[in-house]
Amino acid sequence: MITVSVKPLISAIEEADTFCLPGMNAGILYIYDSIYKRLTHGEDVRLSEIDYHAFELDDIDAMRDIYSDVLENNESKADSLACTLRGLMPVVTASAFV
Repeated sequence: MITVSVKPLISAIEEADTFCLPGMNAGILYIYDSIYKRLTHGEDVRLSEIDYHAFELDDIDAMRDIYSDVLENNESKADSLACTLRGLMPVVTASAFV
């Protein structure tokens, strides 16, 4: 059985650095906002909706690097943490009041 002390967990969460994406140029931002974000939210992205003049081939490579280096890595860590927390069995304890 795994036990977790809630106070240190909350403290660690509060002290964790805020997640932020690396700097992106206009083309990468377009790919991220108009394609990647929509797809990850389960929305359809039609090829006819994409403005192919809004980004360059290098922007696609940069977005792929951001995905593999940042997004995928953080998603894996978040999924692992969420899975661990979901697997914790609730424990009932009596609180001592003074």
